[in-house]
Amino acid sequence: MAAGRGRKATLASVAAQANVSKITASRAFSQPEKVHPETLQRIHATAEQLGYVMNTAARSLRAKSSKTIGIVNPDMANPFFGGLTRLMTLEANKLGYDTLVFDSCESQENENRIIDKLIGYNVDAIILSVISNDLHYHPAYMRRLETLNIPVVLVDRELQVSHCSGVYIDNLDCGLQTGRWLAEQGAQRIVVVSGPEKSNVARERVLGLQAALQGKAASLEVLYADFFMDAAWQETRRWLKQHPAPDYFVGCNNQISLGIIKACIEHKLSLQQQVKLFSIDEVTQADIYGFHFPCIAHDLQSIAWQALNLALRRINESDSKPGKVIVRGEVLP
Repeated sequence: MAAGRGRKATLASVAAQANVSKITASRAFSQPEKVHPETLQRIHATAEQLGYVMNTAARSLRAKSSKTIGIVNPDMANPFFGGLTRLMTLEANKLGYDTLVFDSCESQENENRIIDKLIGYNVDAIILSVISNDLHYHPAYMRRLETLNIPVVLVDRELQVSHCSGVYIDNLDCGLQTGRWLAEQGAQRIVVVSGPEKSNVARERVLGLQAALQGKAASLEVLYADFFMDAAWQETRRWLKQHPAPDYFVGCNNQISLGIIKACIEHKLSLQQQVKLFSIDEVTQADIYGFHFPCIAHDLQSIAWQALNLALRRINESDSKPGKVIVRGEVLP
């Protein structure tokens, strides 16, 4: 008898309708080579008819390896994280791994819940960009992951955790390269729109800029906002109401740069003519609107490969130690 409307088909109902034991039905999905071809075809046809889908999560709980890697990002709308996730998923698939992808939406509550869910799914490793880039951020779930021996690879945002591997951008170098390039252009009045003052990423990028431009610019002002477009837009627009446009705005990430662009358009400033922009991170698809902004670009393919490689090493080599990779950006003038 077919499963009624609203009722979920089970392995038992598939076995009953196909007139086989539950063990044989289970083998048809987990070890099909051990089932007679005609019986296998009958079981699969019955499963399709009933709408049965194998519970891979439950199956992975019984297995030593789920061949699944969890990926957690703080903001999938950000092209940096969205693009990186896509590349990591493609690379994982090539190596026989599935990915479970989650967006924490910059929420600690979401992040905690997602990690619990991934533990429940018995993932082999977790590639994680945490919600905070404050070095003092230390989520409680980290101890649980260490106890359960689930490898963790941190990406972009570093924590003071000895048992995690990590792939990090050289943020000080981003600032240094940006400052040197601005000095070469003869920029004198520079306004940097940064992330939060307590952010390690923001702090290092600003320090690099200040070091490279020391004694080479007439003024360098830092506006502390957040790594989101709206926060950067509000801070830039507030500043423009009180000051004439600088030679250059510097956006400390791609979302900040979008906020700067929005504020400049609001103030009817001609971008790259009346005021110029340098972005740490590429401003995605700006060329569609006829703009080209010099920037620090990062090789997302390399970051994705490094993160996945660190995760697989920890999965496959039980005695391997956590590794750390630093990635440098490149100026695209």
